[in-house]
Amino acid sequence: MKKVFIIPGLIFLLTYTAIASPPPAPYEASTVKAFADSLYNEGFLSQAESEYKRYLFSFDSDIQQEVTQDLEFQSSLNSLCNIYKSRQNKSGINWLKNNFYRYAQPPLKEKINLIQGKYIFMERNPTAFEAFCQPLEEETFSPDFSSLIKASFFVLNKDIPALKEVCSLNVQSRGESSTFIKLGELADSYKLKKPGAALLFSMFLPGSGRWYTGSFGAFTGSFLSIGSFVAGTVVTGIQTKWKSWQPYVFGACGLVLYIADLYGSYQSAKRYNDALYRHLCEETEAIYEKLY
Repeated sequence: MKKVFIIPGLIFLLTYTAIASPPPAPYEASTVKAFADSLYNEGFLSQAESEYKRYLFSFDSDIQQEVTQDLEFQSSLNSLCNIYKSRQNKSGINWLKNNFYRYAQPPLKEKINLIQGKYIFMERNPTAFEAFCQPLEEETFSPDFSSLIKASFFVLNKDIPALKEVCSLNVQSRGESSTFIKLGELADSYKLKKPGAALLFSMFLPGSGRWYTGSFGAFTGSFLSIGSFVAGTVVTGIQTKWKSWQPYVFGACGLVLYIADLYGSYQSAKRYNDALYRHLCEETEAIYEKLY
């Protein structure tokens, strides 16, 4: 009879204990967050990204004020930003902005926009960057961020006077600590070469179009080589009274070099202008890196 009462009693006791003090859920939010942080610190970024997403979706999106003030939530958003930045994941940062941007605190919003803005700027698409800028006009950001967005827009549209003004205003307000000093210097020295002018110069003096674009060595090489064939044509022509094949071969070679020099001078001016623009873009991208 005792066994009949003891066994049910043990079952009841174990059941009551399990109900009264349940073990911690393996997938509760705090556990997922701790696991994600561990993966992130160990460098397993892909796995950490998945766990951070799981953690973010565990919050009630209807309680925006509570979520915005939650430090662990903000920390997860920040970690995701760092993951997408380090992996240069444009689609990831776009996903983060579309789904959780409204819950981020102002400094984090600025960081998200900096990362996204850089990726869009790197596409060199003025229309896409303008579309990115339009919603930002309704928000308030730091002076450096606002200056960078304006400068990026003017660089993409090659509006150098406006770019100079933005850089100048930032340098005036920030002094030597301004990150726009070098960009302003590049804008001040941004003077394009005209391909047509380079072509015209080389028509009258072989190689001078290269000199016009800053390549004295190329000018010397073109001038001497073409001049040598011209001299060879004249000398052999006089010696043979233009009855030999030699002056015509020298002349043909000189003509080919002359045409090649005209084309090279034209392209040299275009490459010069492309290099100026590329330096502006590279310095603008460097400012993005400095600000986040």
